[in-house]
Amino acid sequence: MEWLGKKNSGEIGNFDNKKNNSYFYIMQTKEGNRYKYAKVFVELTSCSKGYGYVYYNNMEGEFTGKDQFIRFGETVADALGSMACTSWDSLTGKKSLVANNEAWENVAEAVESGDKYFIRNDMVRKTKYNNKPVVSAIYRYDMVKSNKKIYGEFIFELASCKRGYGVVYDLSFDGKVTEKYDVALNGNSVLSGAISKVCGKI
Repeated sequence: MEWLGKKNSGEIGNFDNKKNNSYFYIMQTKEGNRYKYAKVFVELTSCSKGYGYVYYNNMEGEFTGKDQFIRFGETVADALGSMACTSWDSLTGKKSLVANNEAWENVAEAVESGDKYFIRNDMVRKTKYNNKPVVSAIYRYDMVKSNKKIYGEFIFELASCKRGYGVVYDLSFDGKVTEKYDVALNGNSVLSGAISKVCGKI
């Protein structure tokens, strides 16, 4: 497939009933001899924090889907979202975020499958979740056999880092819990290895 952005089609737009809080452009996709067109847009806050959603609308402005993206990442959605942010930066003459090619760290790897967890070092932070102090980390899970990359956010209580066990919350980029797992630090599971590394960064 090919994904092509229409030159000079980019504009500041409105999202979720808020004015001038997104950037969109027109995209053409080609698969075989078929062409499709869509509006691709991202929230401007996603450009500055480095991750969020790419949203797709048809030409009548109807929502057709969304994908998670990381700026300067390797997936198609990453490229589509990053292009909107780069265009916005060009429009304003300011860089909303600078690429950090050393940001991703391989923190755990499965022996049999070869699947890997990567943590974005510049996106590990202390925050609060359900009114409790936690560590938040943006991760990428590389599925080697299927060549897929999955993004998400790990949430783990700071108290759990200290006592060595607890519950990991796996969140999508809109803050919804997709899974939760029991984990003991320094265990043999891939997730245990990943969270142990996260706790070691705070």
